[in-house]
Amino acid sequence: MDLKQLFDNKVSYVYGPSGAGKTILVSKAAFEFAKEGAKVVWITFNEGRDSLYETWQSFGWNSRDVAVFDFPYIPQYRETLFNQVVDLAYKEKADIFIVDGVDAVVIDRATADAFAKMGLRSIIGIETRYNPLADIADVIIKLRAVNTDYATIRRVEIQKARGVSIKKPVWYMAILPNGPVLLSNERSYPLESSRVPAPGLLAQLLSDVPLGAQIAVYGHSQWITAAVVDTLNAVAYVHKPYQMQFFKKAKTRLVSIYEHRRLEHYAERVISRYIITLDAEYVPRRYRDFRSTSAVWVDLYTAPPNQLEYDYVIYVDDKVARVEFSRTPLERKELQLP
Repeated sequence: MDLKQLFDNKVSYVYGPSGAGKTILVSKAAFEFAKEGAKVVWITFNEGRDSLYETWQSFGWNSRDVAVFDFPYIPQYRETLFNQVVDLAYKEKADIFIVDGVDAVVIDRATADAFAKMGLRSIIGIETRYNPLADIADVIIKLRAVNTDYATIRRVEIQKARGVSIKKPVWYMAILPNGPVLLSNERSYPLESSRVPAPGLLAQLLSDVPLGAQIAVYGHSQWITAAVVDTLNAVAYVHKPYQMQFFKKAKTRLVSIYEHRRLEHYAERVISRYIITLDAEYVPRRYRDFRSTSAVWVDLYTAPPNQLEYDYVIYVDDKVARVEFSRTPLERKELQLP
């Protein structure tokens, strides 16, 4: 599917739940426009500039090709925000104008009409739910994540495409290390191993683990438990600034305990094989219900966790890492630490 042709000279609307791949799909189109010399301006209410840049850089895209403006969303100033956003589009001489979180500025049918008639080459709105902008859009695309037994892929449904011949209304998006790929058939997703090495030193104990596995590691020292699971292609969520120094290989993100309810939003945009969480005992169980099968989830505790919630439970002190619980038989149950 030619995304650039689908979005070109159109008012488009892309919607779907958090983690469905909306931002990545639109990003792919944005960089295709930018490569041809179009001025692409991206307004974000939902995702910070740094997070966008990290996602784009992970695919090898040059973030300087797209102008990003990070707006705080203040509900009582929605009408003011609308004027600011429109003025910015004209000031930056945008050809392609993208608003991630369009519900912040499009309040009703009147503002939707005004937004659509800005006179720009293309306008793309992104939102988690159906919005007034979709009523007048030329193109409407709905995304959702599909968990299969071998991967998590994104279902891309073209619900409306005025002026474009669409032979196939449903596509599937695979998010690979070098960027998203649109496929005509779900089963044409390039199969990757459903098992990966266990994170860090645990690989010497567990050999490999299935994607989607949930591992609990606990011990009296967070510094030691973090060092045991520290690995490349991982992102670690910490709650105190000093905890960031525990990791030498994994990327770290400083979040509050209550921001874990939004980890679906974060984790889906940081392309990582392993997701590590410190202070897991303070994170309510319901915050972990969304966890997908596309990564290995590692929770670090300072007290014994509930074994029933995990596939593997590992105890770590300054001398040994010991498997206390495993849903599958293991040849080795203990590892002497260096």
